[in-house]
Amino acid sequence: MWRLPSRPTLEVKAMQIIELNAEKWKSVFDFYNALLSAIGAPAEHGKNPNALVDSMIWGGLNSVEPPYTIRISGTATLPNDVRNHIELIKEDLARGRQEYHERCAGNVDVSIEII
Repeated sequence: MWRLPSRPTLEVKAMQIIELNAEKWKSVFDFYNALLSAIGAPAEHGKNPNALVDSMIWGGLNSVEPPYTIRISGTATLPNDVRNHIELIKEDLARGRQEYHERCAGNVDVSIEII
């Protein structure tokens, strides 16, 4: 009896929401410490935008892998430099996702959301 060839199955991962509370952050390093801990980054992970794009978009370094959204609450009293840096990271991640898509014809669903 003739059968249709089996189709490869796609693994679909559920979106993870990683909640961070920024109420006590006073510096950009407080942001990095909270974020890197939440994504299971190794101790030697860099604390700069390029290092985050490398590990969060290109992967293979952190214990938490995409898809995920970093949801940051308690930002009303953040110093301007911290808030601006988080916005910079959001933009860099979006650019990194676009570059990944163009180079690899795939999507990496990682983002930062400020609530």
